[in-house]
Amino acid sequence: MSCTSEEIAEKRRLAIERLNARKKCIESQTNNSKVGGDGSSVQTVPPTGINKTPLTISTFYGGNQSSFGKSNSSFHTKRAIAAQPYTKPNQKNTPAKVAPIFVRTITCACSIVSDSRFVTESNGYNEQMIEVFKQIPSKNYESSTRKWTFEIKDYPMLLERIAALNPHVVLGPIPKFVLQEFISGPKAKPKRICLNAIEPSLVESLLEFQKEGVAFAIEKGGRVLIADEMGLGKTYQAIAVADFYQQDWPLLVCTTATTRDTWAHKIRQLLPYIPVHSIASLNSGQDYINECRVLISSYSMMERCGEKLLDRGFGMLIFDESHTLKNFKAKCTTVALALAKKARRVVLLSGTPALSRPVELFTQLQMLDGRFCSFKEYSTRFCAGKQGNFGWDASGQSNLAELNLLLGRKFMIRRTKDEVMSELTEKNRETVVLDPSYMWTNEEVEDNMNSYASDYTSSKGRQREEALIKYYSVSAEAKAPAVCAYLKQVLKEKKKFIVFAHHHVMLDAIEKFLTKQKVDFIRIDGSTRSDLRTSLVEKFQTKVSCHAAVLSLKACNAGITLTAAQLVLFAELDWNPSTLAQAESRAHRIGQVDNVTVRYLLAKKTADDIIWTMLQRKQETLSRVGLCNEDFSDASSVQAPSDAGNIEPFLNKSFSPTAAGNSRKGTLDGFVQRSSPAPVQKPQPAFDEKVETNENACVTSFLNPDDDDDDLAGLEL
Repeated sequence: MSCTSEEIAEKRRLAIERLNARKKCIESQTNNSKVGGDGSSVQTVPPTGINKTPLTISTFYGGNQSSFGKSNSSFHTKRAIAAQPYTKPNQKNTPAKVAPIFVRTITCACSIVSDSRFVTESNGYNEQMIEVFKQIPSKNYESSTRKWTFEIKDYPMLLERIAALNPHVVLGPIPKFVLQEFISGPKAKPKRICLNAIEPSLVESLLEFQKEGVAFAIEKGGRVLIADEMGLGKTYQAIAVADFYQQDWPLLVCTTATTRDTWAHKIRQLLPYIPVHSIASLNSGQDYINECRVLISSYSMMERCGEKLLDRGFGMLIFDESHTLKNFKAKCTTVALALAKKARRVVLLSGTPALSRPVELFTQLQMLDGRFCSFKEYSTRFCAGKQGNFGWDASGQSNLAELNLLLGRKFMIRRTKDEVMSELTEKNRETVVLDPSYMWTNEEVEDNMNSYASDYTSSKGRQREEALIKYYSVSAEAKAPAVCAYLKQVLKEKKKFIVFAHHHVMLDAIEKFLTKQKVDFIRIDGSTRSDLRTSLVEKFQTKVSCHAAVLSLKACNAGITLTAAQLVLFAELDWNPSTLAQAESRAHRIGQVDNVTVRYLLAKKTADDIIWTMLQRKQETLSRVGLCNEDFSDASSVQAPSDAGNIEPFLNKSFSPTAAGNSRKGTLDGFVQRSSPAPVQKPQPAFDEKVETNENACVTSFLNPDDDDDDLAGLEL
């Protein structure tokens, strides 16, 4: 029987529909995708020719199965067996396992490496990706590092072409807030014509690199971070920038409590046209500030009088030692951010903007540009930010070279002594291993030292840090006699020297020793009144007979000049490399005419073993960001002489005589050896404010961004 063309077409259409229905049924029984065990993206393709689930005739023809009866069911069974010839009769038909086809995804990360180029780093090899790289006009392959670099102008082209390789290759893009700073290409040096609007006598006193710093700050609209190394005159540059923006005054200068008088003196000296009565210091919450043009405040007073300062409406701010504001949780930082938001000009000064981690920079950058980026964007890019068990973790570091470039483009100018002061004298760093025979110890103290060392090794987190603090405290007591024995040798060199220490037990021991040796010296620590510091510094600088300066490491690492010394000694360490670098620069700075020798007095089997290694690790991280140019690993090592002789009693009066029968080698004759740390001493404030010496140690829990630094800074015995 012949069929018309219309009937043939209709039958063809029905056959196609039946085939499509069967195909959909097969696909519905097959998993379309899986994930590989290595975490990479994996796609699976179902094999053809396998019918995993028997099809009923009603499914095949699109009808109702019940209308066909048993014969149709038997027909279906035979058809299913025929479709699967290896299936035995009466055997349960189980779905066959599908072997997935793995497709690995290569991740290609991009980061800025210069003002005009960026680099790509991939975690694997993909031939198509390499072909794309070869097609980019500005391509350059570095065989030594096996990395490809391109000009930033070609970044959109690379982004588009790599996107076509998805999911085999995924590009980790450069964030928009970073890319927009470099897309315009290299920037020219700022012009110095703006210096004509500054007090002529002040401009004449500036060195060439300082003039460049002032011009850079003005080009940035007066919102800048001047991060020159310690001793390169950041104060002069800040005052020059403030003079240029006089129309935006009143001016607020926030600094440490111990340097307020120094700032007032410098402003009167460099800007003589400002009436003396227009320059005021904020000493208490009751001070009247509405008529002064220049107000100088400590950070603690700024925190206490935040509302009053906001109401005054300061148009220009200078934050000296701005790394003080590293903790975004602190109230002091909150007040500073509010002041910066209202002010038109903000100048930050710090030779050490970040003490140990990139996250410490974020609040300072927010003060300069609140719309720069969010904390999560910043920490993800530069702090290896990730979600941890206890919230967002931003304690790491990533893309540090890019961060260094970004800071220089948008916010920061930083020069080192090696770059701009070729005529500055040399600085030599040495480590001195103290004579163990003078280590003040008995069996009980020795057991405690070993116990703290063991606790530190075996513990983690907060317990580990607490163990180190206790170990550090007891180490100060154990080292004191050996330090004084070494100072007896130093006195023979007939040089002026500075000795830094942290704990009161060490400072008191050194003071008593120098007094017993009839050495003329000065001592400055957190309890020293601010109005006496200047006269003490002047005495050391000008009086030939004054041979030594005994200084607190936390209270005196900034804000004073002691270029009369040629030797700097550290009786104790700090676990921030930036703090030590600042302290070294009290002597090695502009005005120094002799070479400076820096010696770190280390004792074996004490906390020094741990902290010295920690210092080098942190210093390496800061160097990669361009914020620390010191290298503590290059210090030459020497052994302390062992012929100092008998060290006479010099410790605190609280020590009581001990029986001669209890004495051991290395102990002090006539004194009991204590196994517990010395009690905390709290000096009285010199003004109506908290003296900024962090004497409330170990009270705050380890919750701040730099917990170990904060707790160690506050521990004073």
